[in-house]
This record gives sequence, structure tokens and C-alpha cells, in this order.
Amino acid sequence: MQMWPNTRKMGTVFVALKGQDSMQLRNLAYASFAAVTLLVCAQPAAAHHSTAFYTNDFVELEGELVRIDWYNPHVRFELRTLGPDGAEKLWQMEASAISALQRRGVTRDLFQVGDRVKIAAHPSSRRASELQLTNVLLPDGRQASLWLDSPPRFGNQVIGGSKSVVDAARENRGFFRVWSVPRPIPAKTTATFTPAAIAARESFDLFDNFATRCGPQGMPAVMFGPLPFELVDRGATILLRGEIYDTERTIHMGRSEPPADEPTSILGYSVGKWEDGALVVTTTRIDWPYFDNAGTPQSERVEIVERFALGADQTRLDFHITINDPVTLTAPAVVEGHWRALGATLAPFDCRAPR
Repeated sequence: MQMWPNTRKMGTVFVALKGQDSMQLRNLAYASFAAVTLLVCAQPAAAHHSTAFYTNDFVELEGELVRIDWYNPHVRFELRTLGPDGAEKLWQMEASAISALQRRGVTRDLFQVGDRVKIAAHPSSRRASELQLTNVLLPDGRQASLWLDSPPRFGNQVIGGSKSVVDAARENRGFFRVWSVPRPIPAKTTATFTPAAIAARESFDLFDNFATRCGPQGMPAVMFGPLPFELVDRGATILLRGEIYDTERTIHMGRSEPPADEPTSILGYSVGKWEDGALVVTTTRIDWPYFDNAGTPQSERVEIVERFALGADQTRLDFHITINDPVTLTAPAVVEGHWRALGATLAPFDCRAPR
């Protein structure tokens, strides 16, 4: 049995323990396919998800913000500093996703090009001018936390803080709202793989793949990231939207199986039913080559059953997901966890190549 690792950084392609070589990162990624969906693998060209390649060290710098790119999956800043000799240096810095920052009260209007700021960040182990931004001391003396697990570094006056749950019982929206993934991510995974699946991972390029090229991504791994999800009631269907990759899945209610001529797709075909108050979704017809973001293969025989159960006060949605693929797995894989009602909204994913 393999459990979700409790590391300080969980990556979108790797479970990211910093300073590890590619083989160690690959092995860590295998340990939990559910943990690898949010921070999509590091890209050689300083891309959007290079969290695996930052050290545990901190640097503190003072300088001027000269560029702000407020888009998912990682907000980016450019900082200009002056060295002791007067030489200018530009630093490329990435922070959390928009939804993660909003949960802490950190919004775009806090930052202006031309602001003089002090920052704390983890330096890259690969490029001297790249940083993972954790804290910004703003001109007015307030401090913004730019990574969800970063404690204050410039005193204790921190903007915002994690949002509490909404009064979901009063709103009485049931399943149909935007659901947030708590931090740390409360999930566990059990999965064992066939020898052939394990061997096939070696041909996967950790630095050039669908994730480093901004997706899209297929089932099941697209469901296991820390960005928000939304369930929308459309009567005969339920729309399940995910912020990551702007994913949209249609759940066909009242059907027991796909139409006979239904083509395969990366998200498959989902049928749903209500069972003892829970939403049960079965997805087949999946044509997506990877079981996870680490290169474990997946066959078109894969079948996924998701069970979503609403808490009594409507603030929590528990999920239990079973994945069966006899080509990849020696036994069905199980992922269990929950989402919370935090009043979030979905932001456009807007993934783009590095400038």
C-alpha cells in the first residue's frame, strides 16, 4: 500500500521533494499518483511548474516589481535588483495558483509594477535567476504569503488568512457549488502496478510531456489536483468542472452505460446515478495513455467509479474513487479524500508557455 506522502511541496507532476535527481523524483511520483496532478512537472525552459527544482534554502531580496503575470497555474513576477556594484539583475519568480492565493486574501490589486518590495523565496537548483516566491513585504508594510504553506518572514502582519467554510446549510445548495481542496490535501491512495506498467515508466520524458506543454490531461489524474472543482445541475446531466486545464466533464444521469457508438476520449464517457443520497459516477471509454503524471501507462480497459457523499451540514463533500485497469494494476486502485465549501470561484486556467 502506498500512501500520499506528507511532503512540504506536492507537485503537479511529481511529488516534489526539492533537490532530488530525476530518478528520485520519478520514484517519488510513483508513490502517489493522486499527489502529482496539481504542479505539472518541471519544464526545462523555466516554465510554470518547476517546483521540483527549488531548494529548501531561503533568499531575501529587495527590488522593484517590473512585471506581473496573474494567471494560472502559477502567478509569476519579475523583480529587478541592484547589486553592490550597481549592476541590475532580473529575477523570475513563481507563486501559487490564483485560487490558492485568493483563499489567503491575496489578490491582484495588491501588486503594482514599480512597487519597491522585499521578498523571500526558495532559489532554483537549476537556474540562478529563478525563485519560488513565498513572501512579499509590500510598500505599506503588510506581508503577503505567496505559497500556501509559507509562514510569515517579515513580522506577523500577514494579509488575509485561510478562508473558513461558508454557511452551506443556510445556502442549501447541496452538491451543486464550487468545492475547494483543503491544504494539506486530505487524501490517501492505494495502488499497486503490474511489472509491465512499472517498466514502461522508464520511457516517459519527465521534462517534455503533456504537463510541461500545458496539457490537456485525461482521467483519472485530472481529478486529483488541489485546484477547485464545481458541480452544476443541468437536469438530465451534471457538469463537473475543474479549474485545472479548464476541465469539463458531462455526467449523464439516467443512463446505465454509454451509447454503443460512443467514441473514446481523454475524459471518457460518464454515467451517473443517485444511490442512498450519494452521487455515483462510472466512467469508461477513456482514451488517455497515462494513469498518472509519472508515465505509468493506462489501457482503454480502465474503468473508474467515483462516489461523492455530501456531509450533513453541506460544508464537506467526501469522495471515494475506485480505478480498475487489469493491464496497469494488480488490483483496483482506491483514492479517498474530501473537498470543502469555502466560497471559491473558478479562475481561468490560462496555461501558457514561458516568456
